[in-house]
Amino acid sequence: MTLPYEHPKWRQVMGEAFHPGGERLSKRLICLCDFPPGARILDAGCGMGATLGLLVEEGFDALGLDRSDDLLSKAKQNGPAVHGDLRDMPFEDGSFDGAICECVLSQQKKLSPALSELARVLKDGGILGVTDIFAVNRGYDSQGRDGSCASGARSVLEMNEAFTIHGFEVFFFEAYPKLLRECTAQLIWAGIIEAPIKTCCSLSYGLWLCRKLGDEGSLKGRYEIEGTEKAAG
Repeated sequence: MTLPYEHPKWRQVMGEAFHPGGERLSKRLICLCDFPPGARILDAGCGMGATLGLLVEEGFDALGLDRSDDLLSKAKQNGPAVHGDLRDMPFEDGSFDGAICECVLSQQKKLSPALSELARVLKDGGILGVTDIFAVNRGYDSQGRDGSCASGARSVLEMNEAFTIHGFEVFFFEAYPKLLRECTAQLIWAGIIEAPIKTCCSLSYGLWLCRKLGDEGSLKGRYEIEGTEKAAG
């Protein structure tokens, strides 16, 4: 099965970004993560290295990881990157101060292997910044859409539960439904994907900030959904 980013028109529409919002949203994610100067940051599933390049430009000790040799060859033009699988990463425990994971978790059939590895390679207190597709309602039916990000879309509640189970605390969330609609429309218009209206209305795009918990205790935060805020925890 040909993946959307393998389509010859992909870069014409999306550039090097593999997610809605492109560079602008990646910059916001990095800003919100508020990593310490010079922090060791993993770009997990770095693709062509667009965000990896942003991290390097910001002065972080950044490293990209991807399982595609073809994508890695492009990513290495933006910063250091290594071949590896998110579910079995070639790093020691506690190797990173933070991690970025953009539109990657929705491609995992099971979240546990990937989140277990992300928790393992992060130091206690390390920040995990995630952007990804999510299902507006729990129990979203992804049947017939295998191979796309939509096939792995989970509800916000399901995502938050998975983060918590694996030792993370979600302290910030934002939803960007408009960005997903705009991106989807561009990809459909270019003939890169086909998406029924029902599917488009069932999905949105979100940004999560999670902290790996150690002995420092619970962290309170906030959620932002459609411009409203409420205390978390």
